Amino acid sequence: MLSRFLLPAARLVAAFLIVLAAGPAAHAADPGSDTLVYEGGQGIGAGKHIVLIANDHEYRSEQTTSLLAKILAHHHGFRCTVLFGVNDQGEIHPGAKSVPGMEALEDADLLFFFTRFMDLPASQVQHLVDYFERGGPVVGVRTSTHAFNGQGEGWEKLNYNYAGEDYRGGLGEQVFGNTWHGQRGQSHYGRNHVMGSRITAVDSAAEHPILRGVGAIHAYSGAYKSQLPQDATPLLDVQVLNTFQPSDDIKQDSPAVNAGWTRDHYVAPSGETKQARVVYTSLGASEDLLDADARRLLVNACLWALGMEAKIVADLDVSVVGDYAPTPYTNGMFYYEGVRPSDLQDIGGRIMPPDAPVAGMTDDRRAKRRYAILRNRPEMRQRLEQRYPDLLGDNSNP
Repeated sequence: MLSRFLLPAARLVAAFLIVLAAGPAAHAADPGSDTLVYEGGQGIGAGKHIVLIANDHEYRSEQTTSLLAKILAHHHGFRCTVLFGVNDQGEIHPGAKSVPGMEALEDADLLFFFTRFMDLPASQVQHLVDYFERGGPVVGVRTSTHAFNGQGEGWEKLNYNYAGEDYRGGLGEQVFGNTWHGQRGQSHYGRNHVMGSRITAVDSAAEHPILRGVGAIHAYSGAYKSQLPQDATPLLDVQVLNTFQPSDDIKQDSPAVNAGWTRDHYVAPSGETKQARVVYTSLGASEDLLDADARRLLVNACLWALGMEAKIVADLDVSVVGDYAPTPYTNGMFYYEGVRPSDLQDIGGRIMPPDAPVAGMTDDRRAKRRYAILRNRPEMRQRLEQRYPDLLGDNSNP
């Protein structure tokens, strides 16, 4: 079994400004492009193309995928294309109704999928469907089990609550094995922004290549209670804590539940079963990637899904490339505004740009909500207050 250890609380204390040196091993798409491409180069991934799709409302997938793409490209040579949900101005916007650049999936060797409740134009959905119809491997995290909601234009069967027996539970249940459903799928477990969680390997998976070199992970994202698919190989358990920061204070009345698995097949939207490697884990919010073991897990998952498990070594480089300043997960606040994919073209730059406004910080109606989210993030709160003096309103001294 993996050795268990806790990450120091300083990981989150330093959440808003992490600086690690990185040389320019890759470059991005031309300014103005809706698509971000890190070309990669030499390394174990040379010649391989990974497409990462980021479009969720809540867990800052645009930050998680950008960092992971940098790591895979800069350290390991993969060509990484990051596709974002964007608004009408071409700016990255969580949960947007358009994800330009889906044609990149045509030559993708792997899809890294981090979406939630999408409703996209049929032309964009078609590229995604085509990828699954050709049996491409996929790594999915967090809300990807409920990837679509309200999707129309002929693709209603992809929705998380689709009840038809031809594709019950939509793309999430048919590809990853779960959808957002209290009895047969997923539901919340613990309290967001109040309880952190410890994620460790299940005993039977201790020797799995994906877990090679991976220690216990402290996740700041709220835990999910996931039902292990009958045809899946379990990898991870999650234990809810009574603390937001790492600790040994386990929530005794919340037993450990499954937090990740692999499958060797999925059902494509056509109804055909495809033999393809699938990895899913319920962690993945942007703050989770402050943990080196979380980053290692996701990098290893990509390699395994690509059939490259022989290249997974315990000391594979998963260090942060450039600067990483993740913001808290929540719906409607704390995401960076006005950022275009081309603004992330400097592989040694910060995610997200330091001059980008943070959404919802000047809305007086949201002061109580901001306080509730930041009360367990004191250093992040202090940094935000320097920029937004009225951040907490009357809640400054509760």
